[in-house]
Amino acid sequence: MKHANIVWFEIPVKSLDRSITFYSQLLNITITKHTLYQTEYGIFNKDKTRIGGSLKVQPDLVGKGVNLFFYVNVISDAIAIALACGGKIVIDKTLLKQVDAHGKTVLAHNLIDDQVGYYAEILDCEGNQISLYSHY
Repeated sequence: MKHANIVWFEIPVKSLDRSITFYSQLLNITITKHTLYQTEYGIFNKDKTRIGGSLKVQPDLVGKGVNLFFYVNVISDAIAIALACGGKIVIDKTLLKQVDAHGKTVLAHNLIDDQVGYYAEILDCEGNQISLYSHY
């Protein structure tokens, strides 16, 4: 992965079934349902879209925009730069994990690049929320 590339997107939705129908018909792609960490997702087929992404059930964020994930080499360094340039932390560096069928939290390869990784959510200097993703 290259530094600064967009590697994932999340579109907040109220109704996952309705949104899957909308986007799958609009874009002529397959979107599959998954439950990860007790949240419902509709996962876009990366073979068609080239950038991974999902519909994510987040009713409170509907209408507030798409969340873009940017790859950074070292997430702690990127957070420090964001803060120095007027950004704010929404969610600090967090290891991506999932809950298995038995309710246990497990480390797992994620949907972004099938590796273990970290993410953080920040507000940029203008108040726009974005996410950062890294293996470190």
